[in-house]
Formats: sequence, C-alpha cells, structure tokens
Amino acid sequence: MKVVRGVFLACIIGGFVVLFLALSTPQRLQEGREEARGLETEEDVLVEGLRFSEWQEGKQIWSMNAERTRYHHKEKKASLDKVEVTFFAAQGGRMRMWAETVDYDLQTKELVARDSVRGKSDQGYDFATESLLYRGGEREVTTDDQVTLEKDRLTIQGTGMQGSLSDHKFRLLSNVRAAFVPQGAVP
Repeated sequence: MKVVRGVFLACIIGGFVVLFLALSTPQRLQEGREEARGLETEEDVLVEGLRFSEWQEGKQIWSMNAERTRYHHKEKKASLDKVEVTFFAAQGGRMRMWAETVDYDLQTKELVARDSVRGKSDQGYDFATESLLYRGGEREVTTDDQVTLEKDRLTIQGTGMQGSLSDHKFRLLSNVRAAFVPQGAVP
C-alpha cells in the first residue's frame, strides 16, 4: 500500500511539474523571441575576435585581425571593425595597416578600409588617409582621398594615391606638397 501511495504522489507531483512547464514555456519562448528581435541583423555570422589570412602557393599574402566580423553569406562579403592588416611582400618586407572598418569581398579579394586608415611600412614610412582600396589580384592599393606620408623629418601630402605592394612603389596623384625639417630646426 505504501508503494501505491508513493507512486500516486510521484505522479501527482510530476503532473504539476509538467503542467507548470507547459504553461510557462510559451511565455519564456515569447521573451526569448523579443530578446532575439533586438539582436536581429543582416549578417549570417557574427564573430567577436578574428584572425584571417590569405595564402597563395604556400606564401602568406596578408593577415588580418579584427575585433568584430560580420559575414554576409549571400553577398560573399565580410564587414570587419577595428582592424589590423599586415601585407607581406613576395621578396620580403611587410606593410601594416589599421582602420576602423574594412569590407572584404571574398570573390574579388578586394579590401576597402575606411575611417582613420593609418599604416606603417617596414622601411619606416607612416601614412594616413580616410579610405584605401586593396585589389588582391593586382596587389595594388588606391585612394582618391587626401594622403599624408611621413618618414623621419619628411612629410609629403597629396590627393589620391596609387601603389604596388609587390615592388613597394607609391605615387601621389595631385596637389602634392612636401615639407622637410632640417636637423636641429624647430618644426
């Protein structure tokens, strides 16, 4: 008789637990949907912290670190925030670039860096501009924006730039001005 009462009591308690969960689950699901609605975005994948590299014939072409990456599968594009990219030259050397935002097209292999783009070559040149396009197939960079190049006591400014990462040659396109501060002079 004690066994029958124990089984009956367990069934009653189990029934209440099932009833409680069944009644509370729709509200929990609705709350979860409302929370998820606030996070809805157009990307397919959102990654916090990412290191991404491109290799060609066993040689690293570039590597990229980003605090946040949003990947859009349909467009085959990624949008990255707070980015550092290191471009490696075939004959050695590298150039580092930092930007607030980079859009990367996985099909064309183009990077578009925007918002406070700065960089440094291993030869000691620093540069700054507002946007920079990197064409992966040609290993070239271009911008139509104002560019500032600095090394030691030399500052060169111009509008627009074209450059090759393969041979480290860069050309400012217009309105070029240079300033050289002689050693010992006050800038």
